[in-house]
Amino acid sequence: MLFSGSVQLCFAQDFVADNMLLYQRSYGGWPKHIGNTPIDYKKQLSPAEKAGISDDASLNDGTIDNDATNKEIRYLLKVYKTTHNKAYLASAEKGIQYLLKAQYSNGGWPQFYPDTASKYRGEITYNDNAMINAVNVLYDIVKQRNDLEQVSSSFIKPAKEAVIKAIDCILKTQVKVNGKLTVWCAQHNQYTLEPAKARSYELVSLSGSESVGIVEFLMKLEQPSPQVMNAVENAVEWFRNATIKGYEYKNVPAAGTPKGKDRVIVKDPSSEIWARFYDINTNKPMFSGRDGIKKDDVKDIEYERRNGYAWYGHWAEKLINKEYPEWKKTIEHFRIIVDNSGHGDFNSIQSAINSLANDSSAPRIIYIRNGVYNEKISIDKNNIILIGEDKNKTILTQSIARDIWRCANNDDWGTATINLKGSDIELNNLTIQNTYGFENTGDIKIICTSDTGKAEKKVTQSGHQMALRSFGTTRLKVINCILKAFGGDTVSPWNVEEGMFYFKDCRMEGGVDFYCPRGWAWAENCEFVAHTGPASIWHDGSKYEDSKSVLMNCKFSGYDGFKLGRYHRDAQFYLINCFFANNMADTPIYQVKTTNTIQWGYRVYYYNCHREGGDYSWFLNNLDKAKGSPKAETINPKWLFGDRWNLLNKYNN
Repeated sequence: MLFSGSVQLCFAQDFVADNMLLYQRSYGGWPKHIGNTPIDYKKQLSPAEKAGISDDASLNDGTIDNDATNKEIRYLLKVYKTTHNKAYLASAEKGIQYLLKAQYSNGGWPQFYPDTASKYRGEITYNDNAMINAVNVLYDIVKQRNDLEQVSSSFIKPAKEAVIKAIDCILKTQVKVNGKLTVWCAQHNQYTLEPAKARSYELVSLSGSESVGIVEFLMKLEQPSPQVMNAVENAVEWFRNATIKGYEYKNVPAAGTPKGKDRVIVKDPSSEIWARFYDINTNKPMFSGRDGIKKDDVKDIEYERRNGYAWYGHWAEKLINKEYPEWKKTIEHFRIIVDNSGHGDFNSIQSAINSLANDSSAPRIIYIRNGVYNEKISIDKNNIILIGEDKNKTILTQSIARDIWRCANNDDWGTATINLKGSDIELNNLTIQNTYGFENTGDIKIICTSDTGKAEKKVTQSGHQMALRSFGTTRLKVINCILKAFGGDTVSPWNVEEGMFYFKDCRMEGGVDFYCPRGWAWAENCEFVAHTGPASIWHDGSKYEDSKSVLMNCKFSGYDGFKLGRYHRDAQFYLINCFFANNMADTPIYQVKTTNTIQWGYRVYYYNCHREGGDYSWFLNNLDKAKGSPKAETINPKWLFGDRWNLLNKYNN
């Protein structure tokens, strides 16, 4: 009888599968080698060899490298389908548990698990499609296909959660060069997510091989999010630019060499190839031998490495010529294209919005091509995503002073460049600007009766100028956007009762209180630039004690002496890992003199915040003073929004 963990095999029904059970480690994974010898599952093993393999069941050499663990899971389930041997099913399920356990909380997978400490084994590993092979197994569980539908249905939920985290990791690790997304490194640091080195000849670089598998996985996703579509579009653009046309990499006779041949680049007008590695800064092919020294030409590395590694290949050929065009046709069916040059479904953003029904169970995506859209946007419908082609070139612009608007209107609806009443709205990859204060450098006086009852009203350059204003909106996401004005209240997501707002990778500019959410707000990796005014950020959390404004990994700069923030209603600020310019005033977030009742006192909390030129004492760590004394590592969107908003569903797959 053979044993694998707690599974006893009485009847061997498939020779290869039985060997797989024998090699499986006690924690569920499989090794790829025994010593330096690749495992051969077709080999007839002697009793002594079987005993030795069983004795090694606790070794920590489980891995997803070279498709280990993934290929065993798939083979065992394939055989189980015809043999119905429950030992094969149990072994495959144990392997799936291993994949779930091995995943980092950030969504990546190490090359080896549990041995994540040796050399580069703990890095997030795309090399040889390691992580993508693991994700594909779990995605097949979610989609109930390719034999993975045979495993226990209890795996569906954790597999879905793991896939969502993996997508998030993929998007976060896509390398950005000069502000533009490209592709991926073959491995990324498990903590910082930055590109990382592996073996001596696998330097930090852009991968022309592994990135193909990543893009192919992203293109499998049904109803892809704007972030996913953007990742695919940018990666394919990179592949096109990185194509090496008119050359082939092949073996040629080479007398006097160890193998009598050499591997070289030769001209071939019909060929298109890609290098395995590209320099991140120059985007030129790069190579390295075992000495770890970067070379510009493959002929400059030693013979052994030149002939023992895949330095060039046709990896992206099928992706560009077949898979990507097919994917483009698919996604065009569920997104509307706006192009003000006349080459889309609509010429204006508002007309595209007006064409939609008031509500939908799935997001409606409006893709906006580059251009300057001089139009005021109003969205009173739900479940809409606006995504721009390029945030620096897709510009929504208006010039509106709130004081002027209110002279002719009874409320703020229409006072901003983009006005929101609907919920489940996402704005992505856009510049949204109100240019009034940039264009009007002086104050003016106007005749106005409807707002103040006075005949004459002063309109200042630094008055309220909203780029974004919401009314009753909840579950608003703003990602990779520039929101700018010269005056105050640039970004005004207001809904103190149930507003939930998520900002990520944005730049916000303005005057007094130019970021002023009401309710629950999260801002991550955002840059805040103060042009004028007595405070940059503001919060209204006066309805519920639990309401908070969290700013994570954000940077603050502005005019000399700019102040960080203020409030005149109950507020609660958490600033985590934030960085302040040296010209920020030595003034804590302060309470403005007010007739409002402040029920819950001064609630401003910091962790690991620093200022260029030296820290002020008022932003020293003080999370222990907050209710519940939260730890910095526990502060995340789930902590903020709770069960009211599950951002894990953001990729809609």
